[in-house]
Amino acid sequence: MSPDRVNAPSLHTGVWNNNYSRQLAGDFVAGSLSATLIAPIITVIDRSVVERLSSNRSLLSTLRTHAFCSILEPKRFYISRPFFIAWSLYAATYVTANATDTSLSHLPELSEKSTIANIATTFSFLPTYVVNVSLGILKDIRFAQIYGDPNTVHKRHPPIPRAAYMAFLLRDSITISSSFTLAPRMASFIPDWITADLHTKKTVTQLALPVLVQFVNTPFHLIALDLITRPQVATIAERSALIRSGWVQSSSMRAARTLPAFGVGCVVNAELRTFFHEQWMIR
Repeated sequence: MSPDRVNAPSLHTGVWNNNYSRQLAGDFVAGSLSATLIAPIITVIDRSVVERLSSNRSLLSTLRTHAFCSILEPKRFYISRPFFIAWSLYAATYVTANATDTSLSHLPELSEKSTIANIATTFSFLPTYVVNVSLGILKDIRFAQIYGDPNTVHKRHPPIPRAAYMAFLLRDSITISSSFTLAPRMASFIPDWITADLHTKKTVTQLALPVLVQFVNTPFHLIALDLITRPQVATIAERSALIRSGWVQSSSMRAARTLPAFGVGCVVNAELRTFFHEQWMIR
């Protein structure tokens, strides 16, 4: 056997490993930068929703206050714990999605049209789903504990009710199912006089449906927050009255929040990922 034939596999393996590690590094940088872009918006909206629920202050008033703080007092805002929590959630989500796609693309047996390839493609969103849902629930719990009832801020936090976890899971399941399952299927319902291009139809439903379902799942979000911030409330009627009073405003804010998180953030992340993969690839 010639020396060339002995050295070729190791050289190929070295380039493969280097490209894979460089692409993973690009995935991390792209996800981190994308999270940095949208985290201020998410922080302002989520904090405002929690404070409105616990203090009965106007949602627009708290939204304006925190938006001005992010501009006029950037040091205070960007080194705060809420910003870090929101940033960590979306950085982990984007990086996980990027790394999952990169890892699958580097598995040779999945490059062919096979049953394994179809299964892997179908369930490739699961790591991202697990990371986003688990960290998202932890984020909401921490925000509720930090900005909930002012009388309990400095006290030991009571155990989180199971009903709150269930409400958060139901909320996220509705959003995820609308994004991954319903959106592609709803594309055919868009009339051709709006657009005849199937790709455009899918893009429209992919952006619009997760936004619209926020008016359905926001009550579950508010119930979970209220269970955490006001555990002493005994009657369902009291909780229902508070939730009804803030449903429209909170739903609108969560709908607006969905666009940067699942729209702008995902687009920017995809573009940055492609850029870093192309720039850092070993030819």
